[in-house]
Amino acid sequence: MTLFVQMTTWAEFAGTRLAQAAVDEKQAETDLDRLRAIAAVKARTEKSVTAQKAAAAADPDVLAAVDTYNATYASRKLLDALYTGLTAKAAVVSRELTRRVGRHDRESRAQRWNT
Repeated sequence: MTLFVQMTTWAEFAGTRLAQAAVDEKQAETDLDRLRAIAAVKARTEKSVTAQKAAAAADPDVLAAVDTYNATYASRKLLDALYTGLTAKAAVVSRELTRRVGRHDRESRAQRWNT
C-alpha cells in the first residue's frame, strides 16, 4: 500500500508540473505569434510577400521566441511521457493490490472450512 501511495503522489506531482508546462508552452506560443506579427509589420517595405515573411522569420526577437517555444514544447512532451508512465505504474500497483487482497479473502475462507 505504501508503494501505491508513493506512486500516486509522484503521479500527482508530475500532473501538476505537466499542467504548468502546458501553461508555459501556451504563453511561449502567444509571445511567438505576437513577435511574428510585429516583425511582419516591420518588414512590410519588402517588395514581395515571400521577402516579407523571410525578413520577419529572420528577426532576432522571433528567432529567440522560436527557441523559447521549442524548449517549452520539449519540456511539456517530456513531462507528459513521465506522467503517463507514472500513472500506468500506479495502475499496475493498484491491480496487484486488488489481486492480493482478493486472494487473501479466498484463502481465509478456505481455511475457515478446513478446521
